[in-house]
Amino acid sequence: MIDLTVIELVFITGIVLITAFVQSVVGFGFALLAVPLLIQVIELQPAVILASLIGTSNNVFQFRDLRKDQDTVQVKRFLYASFLGAPAGLAVFIYANQDVLKIILGCGVLFGVLLLSRGSDLSEAHIGLDWAMGIISGILLTSTSTNGPPLVFALQARRSSPEVFRATLNMIFLVSGLYGIALFAIFGEIAITDLMLATVVLPVMVVGVLIGRVVRKRIDPLRFRNAVLLLLSFGALSSIYGGLSG
Repeated sequence: MIDLTVIELVFITGIVLITAFVQSVVGFGFALLAVPLLIQVIELQPAVILASLIGTSNNVFQFRDLRKDQDTVQVKRFLYASFLGAPAGLAVFIYANQDVLKIILGCGVLFGVLLLSRGSDLSEAHIGLDWAMGIISGILLTSTSTNGPPLVFALQARRSSPEVFRATLNMIFLVSGLYGIALFAIFGEIAITDLMLATVVLPVMVVGVLIGRVVRKRIDPLRFRNAVLLLLSFGALSSIYGGLSG
């Protein structure tokens, strides 16, 4: 059971607001930012469950606004690959030591930052790249909920337009998120307290998304992206420190 003080609940609410805003503006980053910050307040496993529940709700909320721009071929390819990787990630989530998971989470996020900052042009790369990144994404989906970096890397490397990039990621996150939640539920990893906390902070997520919709057309995308990468790096290092000091 999650036992929270008022200050801790306010902190969690602020995390959800900020990360939902970031996701709305750049198309990714919710779990990548949320999980490393949430584990400063709650344990890793409930943080992963909360990020999965709220992150997927975020994608559902944005679906109607983004669906027309998605690349359906890429969506299907990444989803098939993610479905293959997710069961392995679930085994890690259930059986791995929490401190080890924190270190894996931090290293995974740092790896994502490295991939995202490279800006490689792999638009002509073999589709094996997509399958490999999709499987890795599936493993990360159910182990740490930070399944974005491999997908973001693949889509950026193929030079997807911002509209296609955002819409394609949203659809992949939506379907894979529902799949991950179903796996968590089947194996009894979602507690009533997890659902209660998600319900409490859900309205704040909606507010963050709506603010992001207004702001994303009025800011410099490159500067904002760089700021997000710095935040991701900070969160990753905090997660690794927490695992090593645990």
